[in-house]
Amino acid sequence: MRNRWNLSMRAPSLVVLTCLTFHGLPLRGEKYHLDSRWEVGSCRQVQVALEVRGELRLNADGQRLVSLPLEVEGRLQYAERIMNVEQQPWQRQAVRSYSHAMAKIKAGQGVVNRRLDENQGPIMALVKEDESLLFCPNRPLRRETLDLIDVQGNSLLVDRLLPTEPIKVGDQWHPEERWLARLFGWDLVTHSDVTARLVSVEKRVALLEFGGRMEGSTGGVASELELTGKGNFDLDQRLLTWYAVSLREKRAIGHAEPGFEVTARLRMALKAAAVPPELADSELAQLPTNTGRSADLLSFVSDHADFQLLHDRRWRSMLDRHDLSVFRLVDRGDLIAQGNVSELPEFEAGRHLSLSEFQADVQQNLGEQFGQIVEASQSESPGGNRILRVVVSGMASELSIQWIYYHISDDQGRRAAMAFTFESDLIERFGDADRTLVESFEFRARRKPLEARHPTEDGLRSSR
Repeated sequence: MRNRWNLSMRAPSLVVLTCLTFHGLPLRGEKYHLDSRWEVGSCRQVQVALEVRGELRLNADGQRLVSLPLEVEGRLQYAERIMNVEQQPWQRQAVRSYSHAMAKIKAGQGVVNRRLDENQGPIMALVKEDESLLFCPNRPLRRETLDLIDVQGNSLLVDRLLPTEPIKVGDQWHPEERWLARLFGWDLVTHSDVTARLVSVEKRVALLEFGGRMEGSTGGVASELELTGKGNFDLDQRLLTWYAVSLREKRAIGHAEPGFEVTARLRMALKAAAVPPELADSELAQLPTNTGRSADLLSFVSDHADFQLLHDRRWRSMLDRHDLSVFRLVDRGDLIAQGNVSELPEFEAGRHLSLSEFQADVQQNLGEQFGQIVEASQSESPGGNRILRVVVSGMASELSIQWIYYHISDDQGRRAAMAFTFESDLIERFGDADRTLVESFEFRARRKPLEARHPTEDGLRSSR
């Protein structure tokens, strides 16, 4: 059994407060307007090194707090080509080609090594005033891949931390809290005394120092951090060429992610670069341009069972076993629903469970919790799977609950069950969050036959 802690290089928040441009020679007392050079079509090479030490905290059984020593070492290297620059409304978009991406994560006695798939292809990076998104235009990313490459210090966001008025050497400024939140990957900064200061300009390099404390939240979970850092900015290139930040962060335990208390160090080096062949105009012209809602989808491929599916980013995989996969839907910090997925023993080819049989199985499975069937339907997925859907209302632990049960089958006899559970007053927030998982569900080649089960379990194995 493997618990999925959603550990990633993104766990500790890391801030970048460096990026300067001067026009002309730096003279004592002279004020400078600090802006960045953003040229569509330009390219830069980015290298990132991350080191984390601290303690991971999680609820082992919903009540007992467990602390594990945590160590993370990560490296990224990618070419980033600027594709779009807008000021009103503010927006930056780039396409990235990763030549190296790895992370070694040690939590307790467990060790996880992650590397980017060699066939991953280009990654789109989009940042707006209200959104940051990394996605692959060719195919949905896996959560593990997103966690590997989605680190703090987004190179498309650093200039949002610069002062809006001209300043001189020795001046300080306070970056806006909304951009600090965006850079950290937080939802909200409630308090910040973070300051940045232009220390000096030496040999056409601007030197910065920064530091302070922040309080805020991400995913509804409280976070605190204290940071210090330095950076160099090449005035001729108008490019941040190096920075290093050290921090201490404490984050509470969330509904789908562990808490932690860590110290971390992030180093980044950037330089202007020629456009690599994989980011040439001829290659980019072949990328899909109308991604729409699909850009937000992630791919889940079970490591132990024989299925795969797509889901939006609010769903988190909590458990992946050969007999059961568990997901949680967390929206703005609130736990909305749980979803269970389980493969079932095969029928003979051509046999299907009827809708009336499935309704009877659902009622028997719920027992005294059963209230009434709200809806029952039959449909076919885009991939050709036959889908039975039964919506039930009832009571559990004195709460009004709604269940959505699915039976999925194909003409070869392959079968699976899905069940989604949530409190009735969360129906509107749940919406159609189940649809993408069900309609995108695909059976994969069997690794080994499933064990035979009692007939009354057919269609509902692990559905509660």
